[in-house]
Amino acid sequence: MRRVLRPGGWLHVIAEDYGMLHMPAGPLDPDEFWHEGPVKFTARTGTDARIGRHAWGPMQRLGLEQLRVDYVIVDTLRVPRETFARIITAWRDGYVDALADGSPHPPQWFRAHFDQVIASILDPGQYCVWMVPVLSGRRPL
Repeated sequence: MRRVLRPGGWLHVIAEDYGMLHMPAGPLDPDEFWHEGPVKFTARTGTDARIGRHAWGPMQRLGLEQLRVDYVIVDTLRVPRETFARIITAWRDGYVDALADGSPHPPQWFRAHFDQVIASILDPGQYCVWMVPVLSGRRPL
């Protein structure tokens, strides 16, 4: 990334972290779900679903100046509940089988967790949040 960035140019990286999704627990535990689902799935694929908390070191090693971390807050106060729910619904519809493949949990386990998360997002009595780290730095002149 640094090599293709012109001197004085800014680099912005959206470093999603699936450990930064927080929803209230119900009959199912969403914290367990995010760990057993996306985190373990990406470990099996050689990627990191918690890259947001690990990105500082690699960004720092690029030798960037003015390195900082900001957050995009996707929550039930700043984003329409229906929009937030549609994001999670798309994940459910696209990833249930992939998450179950190689997992001790069947697809129904993942679907039930997704459905509970979606219901929490749509419930005006609940608060849900996804904090998305955005790292930025400037290549020295």
